[in-house]
Amino acid sequence: MLSSLRAIAELKSGNTLILRKHKWLKYLSLTKEKNVNLEQFESLEQMAQNPVLEYVERTLQVLDGLSLLQEEKELVEEVLIWSETAKCGLPHQRREWLDHGFHLAIHNIGSAQIYASEMEKRPETKRNREREKLLYVLILTHGLAGQYIRGEVRYSSMKPLIEVATQEMFPLLYALNHCIVAGVSPGIWSSVQKEMEEVNRWICDGEVSKEQTFQERLRRLRNLASLRGENVDAVYDDWLSSHPDAEKLLERFFGETDMWYVEASLTDFTFEEWIKIFLLIERKTRRSRLEQLSFEPLMKELFYDYKGRKTVNVYKKRIIESYLAECTIEEIVNGKHPSNDHVRLITAPLHAQEEMAGVGFSFSRAGEKLIEFCQEAEKSPLYDRAIVLLYDLFNFRKDAYDRLNNEQTYLSDMNSSQDFKKKISDYAVGETMVDIGPGGGVILDLLTRHHPGATVIGIDIAVNVVEELKRKKQRENAAWEVMQGDALKLEDYIGKEGADTIVFSSILHEMFSYIPYEGEKFNHGVISQTLKSSLKALRPKGRIIIRDGIMTEPGEEKRIIRFKDPHGLGFFKRYVVDFKGRAITYTPAGEDAVLLNINDAMEFLYTYTWGEEAYPHEVQEQFGYFTPSGFREFIQATLGNQAEILVFEHYLQEGYEEHLEQKVKLTDEIGRPVRLPDSTCFIVVEKK
Repeated sequence: MLSSLRAIAELKSGNTLILRKHKWLKYLSLTKEKNVNLEQFESLEQMAQNPVLEYVERTLQVLDGLSLLQEEKELVEEVLIWSETAKCGLPHQRREWLDHGFHLAIHNIGSAQIYASEMEKRPETKRNREREKLLYVLILTHGLAGQYIRGEVRYSSMKPLIEVATQEMFPLLYALNHCIVAGVSPGIWSSVQKEMEEVNRWICDGEVSKEQTFQERLRRLRNLASLRGENVDAVYDDWLSSHPDAEKLLERFFGETDMWYVEASLTDFTFEEWIKIFLLIERKTRRSRLEQLSFEPLMKELFYDYKGRKTVNVYKKRIIESYLAECTIEEIVNGKHPSNDHVRLITAPLHAQEEMAGVGFSFSRAGEKLIEFCQEAEKSPLYDRAIVLLYDLFNFRKDAYDRLNNEQTYLSDMNSSQDFKKKISDYAVGETMVDIGPGGGVILDLLTRHHPGATVIGIDIAVNVVEELKRKKQRENAAWEVMQGDALKLEDYIGKEGADTIVFSSILHEMFSYIPYEGEKFNHGVISQTLKSSLKALRPKGRIIIRDGIMTEPGEEKRIIRFKDPHGLGFFKRYVVDFKGRAITYTPAGEDAVLLNINDAMEFLYTYTWGEEAYPHEVQEQFGYFTPSGFREFIQATLGNQAEILVFEHYLQEGYEEHLEQKVKLTDEIGRPVRLPDSTCFIVVEKK
């Protein structure tokens, strides 16, 4: 076993005296810092108490298993134990290092300076200056080969290593990089092993001109986005054709600058937003001698744990997106910056000489407090109101049914419920088919599969739905298109008489619930405006297909809900207070039971079946907003003789009763078991 691994084992067994002998271990173990790449962690709360020390231990374990000459193994071991020290140390020690001018924010540089300062404290008789010089360079360039492969640093940044490397050093360098990368992930090492060998050969052969082009660096820095479905090269070519001046600026900027934590911070932003961020940085730092750019401040700012898993702070991300949308790429190239009282891009110096800058976004105190409030409100009925306040303060898109953190779960649920949706495809006609609120893309897929000659378009107001669908389209090479748009003005997006089929599958009730119409939510006027807009967008003989919630009739009947879950009655009482659609009244009907109107009972059960996870959203929505006869009359009154109802059906959704059977018993007023009433309608309207 390596001596360093034995030292770590002794420390873990409780022998703190070992720290007197090993300064590197003292710095790594006595620290309050967690300066690590958050890319590699699924949960911030479950992150190790000392993730840097654990990482160093893993690199040493990899080294322990490699076949190297003893002298080479000792050199690699020395590099590994010192190369992460700048990430650690107690506060007073870090202040001392900073006072000495150490570059702690760029960890390889700072660690090399710490190593050199510790060597200077040794008696001359115990020093080997040639060996120390080599170790200093190896620590100074520690990890740069991997960062070069990722696109973060320039090849020229490895010049100090190229100047001292020889062909005989190849086994040492290759082993060192093996330990560095495999310590992060053996899988990553497997994926870069061949390229790492090539880069190490260049270094040992003294190659000095292997710089990547701006496009190549960008491709590498968007690797995770590419794995999620972004066609980086195609998007780049399209962007370049319209923005040659922007490319020249960034080509120069990237040619002069090394970057850290780029993918960890920016993968979730779109290509255009990514470009805008770098253009804004270039404009802000143009007069400085910037050589190093760290996105570590943004990375730490952007992530938090949601339900035990590391998640992008979607509130801050939406705000940043809105900030970036204030200017076009051309405007930024010409010197314009977004202007917002509550958010701005900052590039703060990380060193006195200002050749290093940290990138982040600064929020006003009011904005920070409101973001915190939204996070706290995630599991309460206050959530929707908190989001509206947030959007008001930052003056951007009010999309109340953008489910934010719940979106992935929601889209997954939408995708799993595709069987009954095939009926929609059976009634679709024509050359152009539009799905409003496409969710996870199930209907888009069905329409494309069953109507291969048609142009299929998904339109959604929620930006994160559109983003996810674009990634799905790229991943699966889907033939359909997707765009952000407003169903109240549909003809503005697809043109007058631009579609043959327009589908509303479980979306009209959300529009009814969330969109204020003439200043009022839960206004049937929003349904009327949507139908009129759809009719304008339809060609003659085109169809509107609706699948949505329905109320039952006669609506005067009563039902008793008897809860089998001991927490059910409490859930119900909370719902009655929080439900926004209409006032719900009830009377107790014995222990754990309530008597209420049949449609109020069904409206509650829609939310109850989704459970606590979806409660903050579902309690805002009214699923049933017309009885069957009322819906038919409303369509006829709204569209008049311009349209004809071809199909009008209503039914109880399959499996719904079985699902609720475990939670409640439903009876009539005198206690006789009854079936649930119809919950869903299916309507096909044709334009004359």
